[in-house]
Amino acid sequence: MLKRITFNNFKTFFNKPTSIDFTKTNYKFLEDTNVYNDVLKGALFVGENALGKTNILDGITILFNILFSNSEIDYNSYSSFYTDNSYFSIDYLFEIDDVDVNYFFKIDSSKIVEEKLLVGEKECIRRIGNSAIVNINNQRTFNDLSDKVSFIRRVYFDTGFYDDKILNDWFSFLKRSIILRSNEKDIICSEPNMIMANDFLNKYGTDRINAFFKEIGYKESILYDYETPTTNIYKIKNDKEKILFFKKDGTNQYIPSFFESNGNKSLISTLPSFLKAIDNECMIVVDEFSSGLHNELEECVLKYFFTHSKTSQVFLTSHSTNLLNNALMRPDQIYAVSFSSKKGTILHRFSDESPRQAQNIEKMYLNGTFGGLPKYKKFFKI
Repeated sequence: MLKRITFNNFKTFFNKPTSIDFTKTNYKFLEDTNVYNDVLKGALFVGENALGKTNILDGITILFNILFSNSEIDYNSYSSFYTDNSYFSIDYLFEIDDVDVNYFFKIDSSKIVEEKLLVGEKECIRRIGNSAIVNINNQRTFNDLSDKVSFIRRVYFDTGFYDDKILNDWFSFLKRSIILRSNEKDIICSEPNMIMANDFLNKYGTDRINAFFKEIGYKESILYDYETPTTNIYKIKNDKEKILFFKKDGTNQYIPSFFESNGNKSLISTLPSFLKAIDNECMIVVDEFSSGLHNELEECVLKYFFTHSKTSQVFLTSHSTNLLNNALMRPDQIYAVSFSSKKGTILHRFSDESPRQAQNIEKMYLNGTFGGLPKYKKFFKI
């Protein structure tokens, strides 16, 4: 699980390093569902548009790209536009099998100039420029490294970390992770067949999704078949591939998904990712969560995730203030994001204000208690 991430000169994070903590504070409520081994099962970032919320998620997803992407990465797009510095760095702290795994990298002028990997107190990999030392099962020195490719990636694919369990579990955790860009209708995963709706239904059928619908009281069910049942008034058939149908409770008519509402389409494209993340230890990163979903439904999806997942985490941005709810998320899971021309992106953790469990943190946010609230003029001369 991700315990902390620290940005330095990354996009809108400049002037000084900024750390985001994902370990619990002293709050006692929602510990059984939203916390595992003192680490939070995710975080929500709220605030005005274009102040750095997505950049936080980009700081998580760049790790996936560095370690697993086969495409060349445009490192310049991650450097801060607000300083003359040519470098940026990110420091990640994970907890894997009750052991801390710390990975740090630094990019300068589109070149990887430094990497460091520690497991507990042991420094396993140290890279400076084009040279590196690996000390996992024995010590080895490497020279003439590519300045475009992560050395950690090379060690993993060449040696499997010499069967080191902690490091392999860490990589598996990352490799299974999922990125959802709701506004772009884009899903990124090293195993895309695991979370695309049709592939999920082909592999697992409809039982898991229908069970979720039943558990939350969603008054619909789905069918995945080549044709509609014979009882349907509207007939449709496809001999080549199965079709997804929705049926409202109390009716016997199955409606093809392409006739369904945008909300149902959004739900069925998002839900497989959450269900797979529940079953497989990983992170799920969601930009602009809740697009097209009713307030109550988006709360149900998150509540279901927190309740049924063990060590998986969800990191998301959203403009839905109804998610600011002490029955859904703890104050230490929520950050308000603002921006200063001199300091860059600024984070204000809700728990820093010590709101009580009985307090309405949505109302507190809308009253400006935590910052990150836009103030627009809403009255105009006619």
